[in-house]
Amino acid sequence: MTRTTTREAGFAECAQVDIDDLLRSHGLRPTKARRLLLAHLKSTTRHPSAEEITDQLRRDGVGIGVATVYQNLSRLVDAGLLIRLSGSNGCSRYDADVSSHDHAVCERCGRVADFDPGPRVRNALEEVSPCDTGLGEWSLTRTSVEMLGICPECRAS
Repeated sequence: MTRTTTREAGFAECAQVDIDDLLRSHGLRPTKARRLLLAHLKSTTRHPSAEEITDQLRRDGVGIGVATVYQNLSRLVDAGLLIRLSGSNGCSRYDADVSSHDHAVCERCGRVADFDPGPRVRNALEEVSPCDTGLGEWSLTRTSVEMLGICPECRAS
């Protein structure tokens, strides 16, 4: 998925309309906070925490409280517009790419990065049935791979 930057000089008019439509199509009112959060997360391939998002928005001149960020991130996750990832350090991180994709997680700093495990692993995952995994009656809706390791920045320090 290609993400476009919408943050540079505020929202481009068409991007705001697209985000408003996206929010409405998922049953959410397009409040200022939701538009800001969704635009911010769609503008990056990083997987920031709520605190990192709040800090970045404040650096961009947006007055927003941490509680507002947490409440709206939760609503966006519940609506299926974001994925909440649990970093290895217990800190939740957020991803606006809700397509089926995979992540590598740094065990030291909690950084999360997208990666492609390749067609062999992807094909094997698509063939997994709930019975093969001991999940019996479950109906699987999505699969993903999470690899744990040490990111290049942590390895260098």
